[in-house]
Amino acid sequence: MSKILSQEEIDELLSSVISGKVEEPQEIRKKKKISIYDFRRPSFISKEQMRLLEQIHERFVRNLSVFLSAQMRMIVEVKLLGIDQIMYSEFMMSLSSPSAIWVGTFNDPYSKFIVEISPQIVIFIVERLFGGEGVLTAPLRPISVIEQNVMKKIMDRIAKEISEGWRYVKEFECKFVQFERDPEFVQILSASEPVVAVSVELTIRGKSALMNICYPYVWISGVFSRSDVQEKLLFGGKEAEEEEKEKIRENLESARVELRGILGRVNISLRDFVDLRVGDVLRLDRTIEDKIDVFCGNKLLFKGYPGKYKLRNAIKITELVKEGNDEA
Repeated sequence: MSKILSQEEIDELLSSVISGKVEEPQEIRKKKKISIYDFRRPSFISKEQMRLLEQIHERFVRNLSVFLSAQMRMIVEVKLLGIDQIMYSEFMMSLSSPSAIWVGTFNDPYSKFIVEISPQIVIFIVERLFGGEGVLTAPLRPISVIEQNVMKKIMDRIAKEISEGWRYVKEFECKFVQFERDPEFVQILSASEPVVAVSVELTIRGKSALMNICYPYVWISGVFSRSDVQEKLLFGGKEAEEEEKEKIRENLESARVELRGILGRVNISLRDFVDLRVGDVLRLDRTIEDKIDVFCGNKLLFKGYPGKYKLRNAIKITELVKEGNDEA
């Protein structure tokens, strides 16, 4: 139902029309949302692309957490902090000196990228790999050549996990080809080129440090502009091919499941249960000639007879239950 104006509102409306100054109601002014946009730094990455980047690196940090925890024999929490689009000069200015910077390459399409890890984390990892306790509060110093060689195994695994994270979008080879301590000597792009910076937080013993990944926007744009990637962005992927279905089928067939054979059941009173002693006999609801139920999880799937096979207890399956019933 439309709102009926009062006489005061009608007079105010007429006077504003006559004067030519019509003000918007305060409620409408409050509803207006103003978004700040910097024309000097336009946003090149769409929301769909940003969500896909987040999915890629969420998978990366999960796998990296498992690997580092196993290597250092302690819990290492790895969390994705954020993904930002900035200029290459801004990213390099955010790095301290000395740093631990690895320059890597992608082969298809070819491009360079950067992984920067806090030197304190690098020193801690090296000490743990050699069996030491590791100290995260060690004084900041340059990474030695020996420590670089020790970290090669860790960095090779990081390169592998980056490739695995991107596999859903694009398969490529990733490897590290250069190490630098000073950010001034790392020039993979011109200062005004846009990049995508991924910030990852590593937490060990309650103390945190950062790892940053820097992708050239040109490379990401080249990957996302492919027709198959556009299809995934628009429609969330396509139906699995026969090879993928066969691989999934093989993995499922090799999975191990637990079967349970129920010899029988008995209901007793709480008084009898409390008075149970060694040597007492409980009479089940089945005889030795009856079949027993075989469950997978909570589903009744088979019936059979108990017995022995090669000196082991066994069950001979004699009946397949087509409609798996839940265990009572």
